[in-house]
Amino acid sequence: MLTIGWIMLGVAALAAAENTFCPDGNYTSATVPTSAHKLKVGDIKVVAGMGDSGTAANGAESTQLFDIMTQYRGRSFSTGGASSYNDGLTTLPNILRLFNPHLRGYSTGVGDENSPTANLNVAQFGALSSQMKLQAELLIKRMKADPKINIDEDWKMVTLLTGGNDICRACANVSLYPASMFRANIEAALDVLQEGSPRTIVNLLEVFDITNLMKVMPLQPSCQEAMKIKLCPCPPGSDGSELSALSKEYQRALVNLINTGKYNRKPDFTVVIQPFLGNVPTTETGEPDMSFFTPDCFHLSTKGHSAAGVSLWNTMLRRKSKKHRAFNHPEQPMCPTTRYIPTQVNYS
Repeated sequence: MLTIGWIMLGVAALAAAENTFCPDGNYTSATVPTSAHKLKVGDIKVVAGMGDSGTAANGAESTQLFDIMTQYRGRSFSTGGASSYNDGLTTLPNILRLFNPHLRGYSTGVGDENSPTANLNVAQFGALSSQMKLQAELLIKRMKADPKINIDEDWKMVTLLTGGNDICRACANVSLYPASMFRANIEAALDVLQEGSPRTIVNLLEVFDITNLMKVMPLQPSCQEAMKIKLCPCPPGSDGSELSALSKEYQRALVNLINTGKYNRKPDFTVVIQPFLGNVPTTETGEPDMSFFTPDCFHLSTKGHSAAGVSLWNTMLRRKSKKHRAFNHPEQPMCPTTRYIPTQVNYS
């Protein structure tokens, strides 16, 4: 009896330790919600990611420039489920698993979008916004093929981040990658998700202004080798100012698209803009903090992905008027302060 008592005590202690920063609170609905606007964090059963090398976590664990092509998807801020929250990897899935330990869809290993451990991270290195529609179709196909996922009944959280490669290519000729085309590409992808993935909430991330990094790279000794590899095909003498303006146009294009209300027409689907990548982490002097980046001074390191995971989580839990526009660090995950995950409909 004593042994059984100790076992039961251990099980209880383990259960209590699962959610270490929000141990008290009602974070899962008593019955499965039918509305995306009455969704709690514990209701999320599946996570997925779309985008480019930012979501693929290129070079996250790299210490050498030549390793940047390695995709550490298990450490991706939006879909990485390697290690755990308690081990310090504070990605969105690892935080969500504190509320639902049976979460599915997250990546756990190293490899491209077709590797077995990529799971529902369908992001592709070098992808443009024009490829998001195909990624949406692939994502739906994978969810339908997974016997452990009920695409009609399970609530899904998809995080979409794209636009960086469009903006880089635009440096050679801005007119070839206008904001109107970017908006049309995102709309096409979201239309596919809305039609084929019921019970879904999409985190639509704004692209960050890469010119902040372009300006500081020449001043960072650690970036000298990386500068030999042109990140963007800008003409000689360009300071990237045209890209900064285009980044803002892309951000406005996303806001205008979502403000049409097109993605609130079905009760079980919605899209929420999460603007926390508007600015990169900075030092006390206001310069980009390169410790959050890989040796190419462009992609996020594991430290950067952990910080981005917390920022995504915290921004996701804030009402539209209170969402952060900066990639904050140090920052701790917050406990939900609203009854439901904020959307355009339930909290303005």
